[in-house]
Amino acid sequence: MDPLSQILRLAGAEATLSTGLVASGRWSVALPATQALKCNVIREGECVLAVGSERRQLSVGDCFLVAPDRPFLIGTDLADPRPAAEVFAGTGGRLHASIDGGEGPRFRAIGGRMELGPVTGLIADALPPLVILTAEKAASKRIGWLMDRLEEEQNFARAGASAIAGAAMQMIFVELIRALPEERPRGWLAALDDPRIGPALHAIHADPAHPWRIETLAGLAHLSRSQFSARFRTAVGQAPMDYVLHWRMTLARQALTRPGMTVARVAEELGYSSESAFGAAFRRVMGTSPRRAARPPASVTQERSADADIGM
Repeated sequence: MDPLSQILRLAGAEATLSTGLVASGRWSVALPATQALKCNVIREGECVLAVGSERRQLSVGDCFLVAPDRPFLIGTDLADPRPAAEVFAGTGGRLHASIDGGEGPRFRAIGGRMELGPVTGLIADALPPLVILTAEKAASKRIGWLMDRLEEEQNFARAGASAIAGAAMQMIFVELIRALPEERPRGWLAALDDPRIGPALHAIHADPAHPWRIETLAGLAHLSRSQFSARFRTAVGQAPMDYVLHWRMTLARQALTRPGMTVARVAEELGYSSESAFGAAFRRVMGTSPRRAARPPASVTQERSADADIGM
């Protein structure tokens, strides 16, 4: 399994469909910051999108992705935005909320959200506040096809429509995330496609228990030790062996929460010769002992319910 798929699966990162928006005339909405990734696809009309100090004009077929903890404004006139909680109140199971801003072109957008847990920090850290894919991009065309399929299912409400919509939304997020290196050629996601660093990252993720050494990883990159270490740190933000250690401990933290899993077994699966050596490494990275980390975590459902989706 490739590293991006591995991380998304390990984190249980699931995309869900949000209530979309239909509007006309002069209108704008203020969306609050959430702990999730938010994306939307412009299906009709035009709008202005503002995230922080960045403002962009969007039109049909454009897609955008907003990083966690970033509020944003969207509309044709951003001077007096309505709160999202007001706009999307009482929409129930409807596909869109509506704003009548008077005469003017019709606007329609639909999108969703994806929760990001601790394991997906590599993705979140690589994201700028805003990613925009314009309509002519190949990824945007694939996303448009997925949106066609999603809306078809929602409109006809056939058996399994929600499952298909969720799967389509998941694919849309993956398309947006993996298009990031083209838009921002730095960070972990871009490093996966680096012809020198990518093979080393793929090898680490494919076999984290292997006794990796700088020489071995540098050989995969066809670089000297010093060249590889410098290029890896620049691309990923960590030294190679620090990355190996942190990835192992990330896997360990997830494994320790599985029913019936023991510290000794996790240590063995990750290539440690003794439980004590594994415990020392785990405490150094995670700041707690493996046994404490093995205690049942707080309910993910409870955590997410505090950050309810109010649309877009």
